Amino acid sequence: MKRIVPIALSMMPALFAQQLPDARTLLKETGDALRDAKSYVLEQSIAVELKGGLESRLQMPMKLAVSNPGKLRIESNGAVGNTLIVSDGENTWMYLGPLKQYTRTPAASSPDALMKSLNPGVADMLGKMQSKDPYLEVKLAGEEIIENGGARHECFVIEAKLDKIEMPGSMELLDGVMKTWVDKKTKLTWRQTATAIMKGATLRSPAEMNQSITLLSVKLNEPVSDSLFTFTPPEGAKEVKEFQGPVKANANLSGKDAADFKFRSLDGKEFSLQALRGKVVLLDFWATWCGPCRKDMPALERIYGEFGDRGLVMLGMNVGEDREAVSKFLAANKLSYPIVLAGQMEMLESYSVTAFPTVVLIDREGKIALYHVGSGSESELREALAALGFSKPE
Repeated sequence: MKRIVPIALSMMPALFAQQLPDARTLLKETGDALRDAKSYVLEQSIAVELKGGLESRLQMPMKLAVSNPGKLRIESNGAVGNTLIVSDGENTWMYLGPLKQYTRTPAASSPDALMKSLNPGVADMLGKMQSKDPYLEVKLAGEEIIENGGARHECFVIEAKLDKIEMPGSMELLDGVMKTWVDKKTKLTWRQTATAIMKGATLRSPAEMNQSITLLSVKLNEPVSDSLFTFTPPEGAKEVKEFQGPVKANANLSGKDAADFKFRSLDGKEFSLQALRGKVVLLDFWATWCGPCRKDMPALERIYGEFGDRGLVMLGMNVGEDREAVSKFLAANKLSYPIVLAGQMEMLESYSVTAFPTVVLIDREGKIALYHVGSGSESELREALAALGFSKPE
């Protein structure tokens, strides 16, 4: 026995080393921690500083509340004024304090989708980042304790070297380094810092960027009051269709080439846009929890009943739900057109789907003839179909 104990002790460092988590896996888990939560309310502090070719400093507190599915509230108040975004599952309101204006659009499906819908340039940048591995190198740099409000959070510290990031306006970020403090228990990110060099034709010289995001408080999977997701226009605020400037309500892909796809419907039939070339294809992106989606389904069912036998291909593209949930919904709501599970991120990125319902009509040459976000698409859809030879008999 005396000989066994030293040998066992000598092996302990190696055993502990084997138990350390993989750094890339941790980054994925911390990215999924909030996305998979049923509800959460959090407060963050965001700071961005630029030095060199561009001098600026932004300090901004942010409050975020989410109740899945479909309800969210984002509130920030920085040096340039306050911004409020509220979504109740059917509509999204965005209020810009400096302009005293607000917009109302179809509800965004998630905070990520909302951010992408507001700025096409940012959406394009994120799409490029997701199309490849953004990390040149990822490593576990150590362990630290983050103290917040009297609580201690044991964290893994991950350090990642970033690949070049192309930004809107012909700008790019180079030599990026990101550090992330991930809670060992909850996998939440309590702190994240990033440094990079910003270059672009509009800069006199490269600028150094330093960014930090600190989580101040969080409530996870606790009941959230519906009052947070109710929008009341501030006194003197005016509703506008669209803000002037880079912030837009939704993308419009009309006239562009439709991205290829390949799916199997719930009944096992395979569909791909390439195989459907020469046919008119109607895609309806929807979710079972989406009230406006359910409201529009009878109109889509009528259209398919009128034109399905004449060659119109209609696919109900359910987003973000599993087969069991969709099958249960269809058992109570009979639809004659095929339903597919379109949960792949690439599909949503390709068609800029950030709100439900989104209806996309593709002509025989593979171009998008109509792109409609929100409910009430029937009249526009019938007009576009008529232009493609699908008119209701007199």
